[in-house]
Amino acid sequence: MNIQHCKWVSLSGRLLGALYYYSPTESQLEPILAFFRQPDWQTQWEDEVDSDIVHCIQKGLVSEQLDREYQALFIGPNTLWAPPWGSVYLDPESVLFGDSLLKLREFLRQHHVEFVTTQNEPEDHIGLMLLLSAYLAENRPELLLIFLSEHVFTWSTRYLQLLANQQTSVFYRGLALLTQATLKQWQRYFNVEVNARHLYR
Repeated sequence: MNIQHCKWVSLSGRLLGALYYYSPTESQLEPILAFFRQPDWQTQWEDEVDSDIVHCIQKGLVSEQLDREYQALFIGPNTLWAPPWGSVYLDPESVLFGDSLLKLREFLRQHHVEFVTTQNEPEDHIGLMLLLSAYLAENRPELLLIFLSEHVFTWSTRYLQLLANQQTSVFYRGLALLTQATLKQWQRYFNVEVNARHLYR
């Protein structure tokens, strides 16, 4: 497996995953938000970044409502436009803690992959999935391809489409588009075959 490609999955997975997992007001995000506030951050991205993505992220970062936008898209209390959990898309009942999450937990248990979360989130949260991709790329690269093909790419495209189409936040629209492009890049790098699954949302 290409070491440079794994390093890029590790870096981009950590950057993107944290933006989904943490509220913009949390200290863990300060250096990441600082990175995206740089006027030329896109030149440091491994693949060419569309100008629309750059515009959305730069415009969104100056919003004084960014934390409120995060709450609306990831916490509630209203119905979430794009729920960030895999089982919502993969389970016939569109519920949390569905069968796909149980399969993910079995995959992690079988391969002795343990991680501690700071929030009470199901493990198939998009932020955790990206962070876990980064972890596997660094520490268990032999597991990365099966993790991506069976547990990430099976639903992430649909989720990111919904997030990109929401009207609540220009920043998270830009983040969704950047994540879409980056995951396509990962797929090209490793020639990942996606196991087709029926989506229920």
